[in-house]
Amino acid sequence: MLKGVFTGEEFDDRGDPAAQLRPSSINHLPVTRRITKAVAIPHSCILSGPNGNIRFWCFEETRARFGAEFFTSFSPISVLEIRHLWVGQHSTSRSGIRHTFPEQTVVDIRNTFRVLAKVEDLTLVSCKTAAFFSTLGVAADDEVLLPGLRRLTIFVGCEYLDVSAFIQCLKARKEQSRSLCEVTVVFEKEPEADLVEAMESLGEFVEELVYRVGEAPKLFWLDEDCDDW
Repeated sequence: MLKGVFTGEEFDDRGDPAAQLRPSSINHLPVTRRITKAVAIPHSCILSGPNGNIRFWCFEETRARFGAEFFTSFSPISVLEIRHLWVGQHSTSRSGIRHTFPEQTVVDIRNTFRVLAKVEDLTLVSCKTAAFFSTLGVAADDEVLLPGLRRLTIFVGCEYLDVSAFIQCLKARKEQSRSLCEVTVVFEKEPEADLVEAMESLGEFVEELVYRVGEAPKLFWLDEDCDDW
């Protein structure tokens, strides 16, 4: 367990105190090195690699958001080599309590993707996807974020999937030679015929398209133990 403290000496982009880990350097701990995967859910993040997992929990609202400081505040733990990223809008504790992110914004997602620039595999679980599609497309200055992104998986859940925006996103990436190899969309229930027809048109812009019905994974955090921390 690593504890963070709010020193008030440094601030994030919204003027909130930034978390500082103590001790100031933990590079000697093997688990902090070669981090390749992150799972970000409300108020928490799990970083993992071949040396094990590090789990963070924070009750502060500033850490409930999905933003660049959500990851950069973990310094001196390096997140620059993360290849696999999961983002969950909702999470359910083992005790049945549901936690929810504030809706992700284009600015927050863009800044995060600039920090996690090497992500190759992105999974969205029950997220509002509009801001992600806008960010993963091509910006006005022809900037393409996550240039190495190859696989995208979306568990739609109860959220609305804007297929038109999704098509524009994938089309823009293909035109910039950054098309995705695999796209998987998992619906909570059988989609309507018009949605199926719209989904078929996605195949023009990706190498492999899969859509199916299935249950979204439950992203748990062991918060029943937090009262003892």
